[in-house]
Amino acid sequence: MKTKSYKELRWILRGLSGLLIVFFLFMFIGESLGSSSSEPMSANSILQLSIMGMGLIGLGLAWKWELTGGIIALAAYVGLAIINPDTLHFPALFIYPATAILFIVLWAISRNTTVKNK
Repeated sequence: MKTKSYKELRWILRGLSGLLIVFFLFMFIGESLGSSSSEPMSANSILQLSIMGMGLIGLGLAWKWELTGGIIALAAYVGLAIINPDTLHFPALFIYPATAILFIVLWAISRNTTVKNK
């Protein structure tokens, strides 16, 4: 794969992860402000929200450190799926781990190309 292709794929993944981060932040803000119930959040909901936040941080870190950020985001999604198996019933959420996996793949491919060029 050419260097130009790596750069294009890297920017596509950065754009996709940026859209995911913005989308989930808007969803969180909308749910926080639109909620009129005075009930406190359950411990399970707080845990799920924290794990999702860690995954979004992982996608953000993947902009600079593809492997580390991808692993954090992927581990967060797996943790979320273990805690709440209903997560797996929403195919649209598969974009989240797919982006993390693609960051890891991009790191592996670019690393192999860098090693071969030395």
